[in-house]
Amino acid sequence: MPKNPNKKSNPFSEYLKYSGLGLQMGIMVFLGYWIGHKIDEWLQFNFPLFTVILIFLFLAAAFYSIIKSLPKD
Repeated sequence: MPKNPNKKSNPFSEYLKYSGLGLQMGIMVFLGYWIGHKIDEWLQFNFPLFTVILIFLFLAAAFYSIIKSLPKD
């Protein structure tokens, strides 16, 4: 169903939507860091292998989620 053409878009809601996407990405990267750090501590690695891997995996997941949520223009 098409949107109502008479209804004006609120620029504040657009700002909130895009700032929420940035917050979502930051939380995803933090979760990747935290989980990876806990795994590295548990396995007693000297090099933060799982921290690095999970940061990149969660970052890729965040980008995928953001791209899927953007409108198709």
